[in-house]
Amino acid sequence: MIQHLHLVMHKIGLGLVALIAAGSFVYGQQTSLTSKNCNNTDPGNTPGDTGCVTFTYLGQSVTYTTVRGGDGKIWLQQNLGSSQVATDKADAASYGDLFQWGRWDDGHQLRNSVITAAPDENFPSGLAGNSSYVAGDPAWWAEFQGGDQWTASDLGNVTPGRGIDPCKAVGSGWQMPTQTEWEMIVGAENINNPATAYSSHLKLPASGYRSSGNGGFTFVGQRGYFWSSDTSTLGAKYLYVGTINANPSAGAPRGQGAAVRCIKSGPVLGISETIRTNTIGIYPNPTKNILYIKADSLIDSVNLFNMAGQKINIQFSDNQINMSGLPNGNYMVELKLKNGQRFSKKVIKN
Repeated sequence: MIQHLHLVMHKIGLGLVALIAAGSFVYGQQTSLTSKNCNNTDPGNTPGDTGCVTFTYLGQSVTYTTVRGGDGKIWLQQNLGSSQVATDKADAASYGDLFQWGRWDDGHQLRNSVITAAPDENFPSGLAGNSSYVAGDPAWWAEFQGGDQWTASDLGNVTPGRGIDPCKAVGSGWQMPTQTEWEMIVGAENINNPATAYSSHLKLPASGYRSSGNGGFTFVGQRGYFWSSDTSTLGAKYLYVGTINANPSAGAPRGQGAAVRCIKSGPVLGISETIRTNTIGIYPNPTKNILYIKADSLIDSVNLFNMAGQKINIQFSDNQINMSGLPNGNYMVELKLKNGQRFSKKVIKN
């Protein structure tokens, strides 16, 4: 069977691309992305509740598990290209594919894809028909522009400054997470190393990364690298999960191959939905000066983030946050209770 497959591939000259419709790969071995019965039901309202979604990836129908995160959002519980939810931080079947930032499901993301030099038009609209991993000097999309995006929904919307968001293929509302969204889930799930990344509701594995210089693999089974849709001065931002910390604002060249984990857009669940056993109040919202926090359970910690995902230094005392000195705008309050429950809510300072 294997010999016959190799013979057919040789005759038709399609190489690796001929395998795209058959599934993904882990270190040169094909893994099955089996489609299971799924009614596309979203997870319940409690963090950790799971659902499922069926979509087309690598030319075939696949079904992935979805999960309600501690941030109240719905996430895929597996990396794109994986064959299962992680059973361990070093579960190779859960690693999935490694995308170059701004690229889409064209085959380049496979872990044994062919490596090629950068095309003359080294940006998204110059990649028609190219399924290779671009490595070397210059690397992929090396001319950095801060306004570049990874948000296009299909080939018709690709421009020199905008690539296709591979998460759009999952279905309506699905997208690449922003840096802020990574910041929120890292705080809500207390992710600070590969062990806690795996034990989180998202089950993030240590899938490593692929070099933009030579296409080699680094820290596979040891550290995690997950793209966001935002750019950085180095090229693009990603969630880095290292041995002693998790950094949602890390930056890397866009030619680096990193994992993709998708999020479903929409508002964070309200208080009554995320915490059923406690009465919690955060008011007034909007506020001009003092923000009051009320909870039936003892409060362990309170953090405040701006919409860029940056943690704001605050003083929390007598169940109050003084926001009078902060610029007007939107903020995210992250609350942890002594009983272990977590809650996050957007507040407005005006």
